[in-house]
Amino acid sequence: MRYSFFETVTLAALAGLSSAQELSSTIVGTFGDIGLARIPTDIEELSWVRGNSITDDEGERIITSSFYLGTPFELDTGDTRACAAFFHQSTARFPGDHVDTAQGTCEQASVDSACIDALVARARALRIEDGEDACERLQEDFLDNLDRECQGLAGTDRWESVRVRPIFGPGAPDVILSSDNLTSNCWPIEPKQHDLAFVESHEVTTRNLTAARTNDLFYDVTPILTVFYGAENGLVANFSSQMTCLKVVNSSVALEAIIEEQREEEEGAAAAIHVSGAMAAITGVITMFSILLLRQALNYYGLVAHGSTLFVLILFSVYRAGTYLVRRSRRGRTSYVAVPGSPVLKQQRQNALGSWSATARSAVWWLGDEVTFLGRNWGQRGELVFGSLWAVWLLSLCVIGTGNDYLHLTKRFGIVAVSQLPIQYVLALKKFNPVALIFRSSHEGVNRWHRVLGRVIYYLMCLHAAFYLNYYYQMGILGRRIIDIVPALGLTAFIGMVLLNTTALSIIRRYSYRIFFITHLIVALALPPVVFFHHRSSTFYVAEALALFIIDLALRKMDTFTTDASLVPIPGSNLIKIVAPVPPQKISRFRESPGTHVYLSIPASSRPSPSAVSASHYIFEFMFNPFTIALVDEHSTDLTLIARCLNGPMTQNLTRLANASTAGMKIPLSIEGPYGCAARFPNFGGPEFDQILLVAGGVGASFVLPVYRSVLGENPRAGVTMVWAVRSASDATWPASDVSQSILEDNKVQLYLTGDILESTSGTGSLSGGETVLEMDHLSQRQPKHSPDRNRRRPDLRKIVDDVFKHGVEERVAVLVCGPEGMADELRRYVGTWVRKGRKVWWHNESFGW
Repeated sequence: MRYSFFETVTLAALAGLSSAQELSSTIVGTFGDIGLARIPTDIEELSWVRGNSITDDEGERIITSSFYLGTPFELDTGDTRACAAFFHQSTARFPGDHVDTAQGTCEQASVDSACIDALVARARALRIEDGEDACERLQEDFLDNLDRECQGLAGTDRWESVRVRPIFGPGAPDVILSSDNLTSNCWPIEPKQHDLAFVESHEVTTRNLTAARTNDLFYDVTPILTVFYGAENGLVANFSSQMTCLKVVNSSVALEAIIEEQREEEEGAAAAIHVSGAMAAITGVITMFSILLLRQALNYYGLVAHGSTLFVLILFSVYRAGTYLVRRSRRGRTSYVAVPGSPVLKQQRQNALGSWSATARSAVWWLGDEVTFLGRNWGQRGELVFGSLWAVWLLSLCVIGTGNDYLHLTKRFGIVAVSQLPIQYVLALKKFNPVALIFRSSHEGVNRWHRVLGRVIYYLMCLHAAFYLNYYYQMGILGRRIIDIVPALGLTAFIGMVLLNTTALSIIRRYSYRIFFITHLIVALALPPVVFFHHRSSTFYVAEALALFIIDLALRKMDTFTTDASLVPIPGSNLIKIVAPVPPQKISRFRESPGTHVYLSIPASSRPSPSAVSASHYIFEFMFNPFTIALVDEHSTDLTLIARCLNGPMTQNLTRLANASTAGMKIPLSIEGPYGCAARFPNFGGPEFDQILLVAGGVGASFVLPVYRSVLGENPRAGVTMVWAVRSASDATWPASDVSQSILEDNKVQLYLTGDILESTSGTGSLSGGETVLEMDHLSQRQPKHSPDRNRRRPDLRKIVDDVFKHGVEERVAVLVCGPEGMADELRRYVGTWVRKGRKVWWHNESFGW
């Protein structure tokens, strides 16, 4: 069949201008050239169509060949079974010095007729039972057996890449419907009313980007053996086959040579339909322009996603600065502070602004409530609300403008996810954390947003990986591509993210926090370079993330000091008092902010095993436990920490060291800090608050007690109430003797013993002695208003809260709590009742999460 000049030019032009579409349901790829060859058989007119495209991706050049079967419109194949065997990476080549323009027959491509006969004979001899996949059996037979006649075509002692695909019968591909191809004007078949079905795709990847190597791969010859198995109710009654050698030809080939008759004049030859040189140049320019636009779009939306985080931070900084200037201007105009109950405060509360402020405070409080569903804590309501909004925003950036371009959509998910890595790393930093500074919070405060963003990034990466794996599977190249370096690195990064999220599960963290911490540290260090080599467009994001992470580690290392500490067991309890001197140049930082905490680590000299290769020694390299500073001595540079010894390796080692130490013995310990929100607390002793409620449970008093002392030290008349619940009296003996006595005699302190004061405390076996009885006797001899003998019960938090808030409607109240999670949740519920009534409340829950 001959084609007119107009038909030939139109066909190639449409093929060259097509855009990337969805997998096998449309004409895939921006084809640089299209090849078409008729299959000369007694069956109705069939054609093979080949489209080649080139993609450059981070130092790799990928040549993709897509093969389509052209059939008459709505061809009824009946019971016909037919397979197509694609012999990729063969030695078939047309003669001539110019591989791009060479063309001819299979015989001219050095495909020996004896080899064709051997392949046909093997296909004919195959016995196909009912229900068996003939094409799969044929592929196995070819791969397992290389005929001697075909060794020259294979080039080795076995077939490197043979794919046998069904084209008729079970498993045959569906034709591409016009409705599936609406977004593409490419239909590379003549006559135009013929159907097309996607059959096979083959990728070749090379890092040799020279023109010669590209031409060799782009213009290679693929022998295709089309086999028809006879059927009574089919297109053929008997077995038949045809070998076709298909390639594309450079667009500069003379048009007359391209449009030669295929079926009648050159049996088995391959020809290609092309355009003139001018049209080829236009097509090439448009193709490169399309690739550049896609790459620019990819980078653009990645930058938008990255810049969005900076926009939020800048917006909140502007809000902070604005509110600060407003408060400062108001203080400048006001010569006095209105007392609670004054007409001024009442008027402010009842006007429109006051009503709006009360509603806003109630909404903020509502967002801070924990959400429990199906017995599981899902985090604060604000985390779910704003986390969902952020996820929707990022998802929109992933899909905007992608249309039906499957691969671009897939890459967009990846680049948007990677663009969030810098802010994700920042949220996890302890020392170098600008987000904590902007929000006047601490590492523990912003770490919850680190968890929220981590889930969003994880889900985006899951979609990116799933879409790519689906693409490879649909194209039949999954097994080969996942072992290539670039996809393998992507899969490695994805596995790392899976490990991060798996070890972050509460069941894993409760079982072994060390597994969680070590996995996070290793993956956090390894992920940026892996992502960098996976896709170079991520260079800016991964370099930024890794740089921030390393800077923070360096600053933390520089701020860590090792000191000789005293470890004193608290008799009758499982508590240890740690008294550690601080370098004089650092002590001011610890005195300035009561309620801060430090991270304690065990240096090599204090570890259980002196061997650096033992597990018990090496494990302490990854341990940095937080302890609140219970006291900073005013007359020396000593600070006091209180540790409750449980089953963890850190406190178990502290117990070992305390039991082994003698009087006056010093133990080397490493200390890093101080950290915590306390450095940014408002002035509780000033006029900003009328009532302060401090609630502690157990060793939570190590946070509350320094704040209590600081408030009274600045303002002895401050309306402060401290509630301390302990299991036994021995748990309350760790403060200094003079402070302990003042606490018992202080009407502002309510001490509750929730256990039996006379029962033997569990403690640790060796942390007991006669001093315990003396301490308990000392406590029981005192009978102030809230003495432990009068409060042998759990504190009634509802009554305590109501007593604090009932003093006046206009009073501003600060509530600080440090204790068990259940106590903090209960206290928040009772305080929330007053917040919803319009009361002004400043709330802080000091807790060490994960």
